[in-house]
Amino acid sequence: MKKYYFLFFCIVLSLTGWAQPVAFDCFRQDLTLSQTTARWAEQFEKIKYLIQQDVQALILQESITQQNGVPQFQNLQSVVRTAARLAIQDSLYDDFFVRAATAIQQDFFRGNSCSLGLMPAELREQLTDYLEEEVFRMENSYASSLFATQVGFRSALQQINLQTDKWLASSGEELDDVDVQLQQPILEDHYWRVLNENWDIDIINPEPELINAAHRFNGEGADKNSKLKDILLFIFDNWKDIKDILNWLNTNVFYDCHAVARASFKDRLPLEVGMSPGTKRKINYQVLQRGVLLDGRETKTHLKGIARVYRKKWMGWGRDRLNRVGISYCTQQWNACENIPWPTDGSTYVQSPNYQTYKAHLAQFHPFALIIKDRSTNFLTFDLHYNEQYLKTVYLFGNRNCFGN
Repeated sequence: MKKYYFLFFCIVLSLTGWAQPVAFDCFRQDLTLSQTTARWAEQFEKIKYLIQQDVQALILQESITQQNGVPQFQNLQSVVRTAARLAIQDSLYDDFFVRAATAIQQDFFRGNSCSLGLMPAELREQLTDYLEEEVFRMENSYASSLFATQVGFRSALQQINLQTDKWLASSGEELDDVDVQLQQPILEDHYWRVLNENWDIDIINPEPELINAAHRFNGEGADKNSKLKDILLFIFDNWKDIKDILNWLNTNVFYDCHAVARASFKDRLPLEVGMSPGTKRKINYQVLQRGVLLDGRETKTHLKGIARVYRKKWMGWGRDRLNRVGISYCTQQWNACENIPWPTDGSTYVQSPNYQTYKAHLAQFHPFALIIKDRSTNFLTFDLHYNEQYLKTVYLFGNRNCFGN
């Protein structure tokens, strides 16, 4: 997989004819910087080795195999455990880079000898590029990609990462196109790492709850989502916790009290120079409310927000691996199942921001149908944040913000 990324990088580089920033030469010749990066790079190799060991142990413990390029798991609980563990290992890899790059930059600017007439913010951006590309040679979803390679299949996550890399590298000054990652059949990326590129997966000994659900849908006649794959993809797009999954399979598969008010909106938000003085940055986001819909039945209300931040690099665009993006929401709607306000006291429900480096996900379920009954008072609003600073309000329903009209 690495050779394909490298080949693609070389092709783009040859087509663009762009030269590396002059600052790269200065970084390479800075003895103090070289000594500092060498120490961190040594630690990084140890982290990668530990991740490799954990992935190998995970494959053995869960008895994961593949057949004809389709990953095979013993049961649904194994799938959930595997995805969660790989997500943790991916985060360990990414979080190490954040710590290392932050510390290296702090040391560098205390004795900077590479001014080159650049403003500090510009120099910091070029140092970030240098650390990503030459010192640490960062890979996307390191543990998850290693997992797919060792099992012997090509994952949806690998495929989407490759498409995203092509999109970012070939984008012009404004990064105009819609984020590739917001155009997938499963919006939730947590399970992309355990599905193959065709969104297939095999479960050898599925839980009785899963088998019963498949049989029940099979018995409802034609024009119904009756395949086990449909149920699995539905689950993977909605839940991460096995308790929630089994609870839905056992109790709520056929619960359908009322339709949910549904809306979805996605867009791009460029950061102003004051918030990103060294380079251009954009946040691509999607916010939505939908019913948890399978086979025409809405069982719950799902509120979801996704935001990813990208920065302009010396060649194309790239993921912003060092800065934090956040997304939150507030709402006041109507519980159509019980015909009462939600929240019941008429107050506004406020969900705090979920801050994460590069990407932020927010997902919450309500066990009834939320609707817009009174258009003058009911609303659903999402707020976007960058490095704990408020950026923008996105009005999905109504035109009220979290703290007033």
